[in-house]
Amino acid sequence: SATGTISADNEATWCDIFPNVPPDVYKEKVVDIFKRMAKDLCGDVPLKVINDGEVTALAAFQKIKKGNIMGISMGSSEGAGYANKDGHLMGWINELCYLRLDLNPKAPTDPWSKGAHTGLSHLYLGQRGATKLAVKGGVDVPDHYKFSDPEMRTIKHEHHAQCLKLIQKAMTDPEKKEQCSKIYETCGVYLGYALGQYCEFYDIDHVMILGRVSKGDGGDIILDTAKKVLQEEFPDHAKIEFHTADDHFKGVGQCIAAAALPEIK
Repeated sequence: SATGTISADNEATWCDIFPNVPPDVYKEKVVDIFKRMAKDLCGDVPLKVINDGEVTALAAFQKIKKGNIMGISMGSSEGAGYANKDGHLMGWINELCYLRLDLNPKAPTDPWSKGAHTGLSHLYLGQRGATKLAVKGGVDVPDHYKFSDPEMRTIKHEHHAQCLKLIQKAMTDPEKKEQCSKIYETCGVYLGYALGQYCEFYDIDHVMILGRVSKGDGGDIILDTAKKVLQEEFPDHAKIEFHTADDHFKGVGQCIAAAALPEIK
């Protein structure tokens, strides 16, 4: 699986892994990169590449065997996809990490849109949704892990991954847990309102949450808070059932689903 828009022929039609590659070079070197990688590494083997969010939906369906399911991976960013009542993908481009969630005019921008947009899901349903709140959540982080630092406003994910580890560590400290829990409560509010918006376009009966942000006690807080948001703000959608998995599946569930995609002849 890969971020971005992947064609039926395993081509990277658009992929934000390569944000600084000029269009002409992208067309020549990137569009067929997955096919070339597979051939160079493994020779003539079956290959199937799809969007990482779509894989999340398939992983969710494989896990609970129920359709009309939205799979959301809260990892480096938001990877989200949808499978219908039969567990099939819809053929839509569900790159929901670029959907505008926060309509506040003062919502932050993100490094991908370079100031052209505000309130995109990147900063709400992935690890940045948590790391931008680390200081307010009472987590001791070095200056270069604070959201105000320029290094935290780039497309690089490494600092955010390390900052998230500090947040997760703080959740194990009895003296810090109460304040730190508010980070996850806020992420749960983000998720609840996002689902309310998604229901305008998808028939959702089930939601499965995966990804490193949802690991540990913090993940339970996110789900509980999102449920409350739906009950109070979107009662018509309060029927949605939430699902999760053990921490191991949260980390590798997408990989398992992706490995099952190629057609073996």
